[in-house]
Amino acid sequence: MELVAALIDLGSWNLIGLAGIVLIGLPHGALDGAVAMHLGIVQRFSDLARFMIVYIALAALVVVTWTVAPSISLILFLIISMLHFGAGDVKNGQGSLGFTEALAHGGLAIVGISQFHRSEVNEIFAYLTNQDTATVWLAIDILTVGVIVAVITCIVQASKNPKWATTVLELLLLGIIYAIAPPLLGFAIYFCCVHSARHFRKIYATIKETVASGNIKNQAILFTVISWIAAGVAFWMFADFADPGPTILRITFIGLAALTVPHMILIDGITRFKNQRVPNTN
Repeated sequence: MELVAALIDLGSWNLIGLAGIVLIGLPHGALDGAVAMHLGIVQRFSDLARFMIVYIALAALVVVTWTVAPSISLILFLIISMLHFGAGDVKNGQGSLGFTEALAHGGLAIVGISQFHRSEVNEIFAYLTNQDTATVWLAIDILTVGVIVAVITCIVQASKNPKWATTVLELLLLGIIYAIAPPLLGFAIYFCCVHSARHFRKIYATIKETVASGNIKNQAILFTVISWIAAGVAFWMFADFADPGPTILRITFIGLAALTVPHMILIDGITRFKNQRVPNTN
């Protein structure tokens, strides 16, 4: 009953957002196994086993690091999330303009929601760190300046080049959503409906040329089920059933951070190094 009460206390809209993050967000790297096959990293079952061991080890390292230095880990997670989200949203810019466009998109999702809902987000940050959040907010305030400059730059580019108009329109619509929606719902709308959807579409369009559809489906199911099982086990091991709400938030976002690191290394690191056609998304 305490679990049900804790979920109700989140509010219906935040609860919907949290459900989206858990069901879609945690396993949003479900195609990583298929990407590894596309890159030639996984060719046999033994390769898959090694890949999974390294993937899980990296995720576990993030969890351990978060336990030792939660505030620093949260700041780093917010920064890499900004860059990672934004990289998948770049449509027009190249070089410094590409970085600016990425910063505008990814940064708005992170600092925009944080600044629009400072009190509610601060409560989430406190749950995630169990520490004073002043250092985290100092980092966010500094990042906010850069994001504002990036958004203004995109607007200026749109005044010069019509191709940038869709970028600015997307930023405007998402900014409105971030401002009016509860923070978890606003983040879930971007993460699930924009970021993950764009990632799945672009990645699938590439890997289907080299990986059999059956293998893609099996890998997606495997990664999704593993992420859900890991989240469930973590909850039952560490939850304070007298007050499970904070545990739900910790497992969701620390789990997301843990899965983001190996996912980023594969998508934003290895694929770039190998100069493959897998898009830099998600």
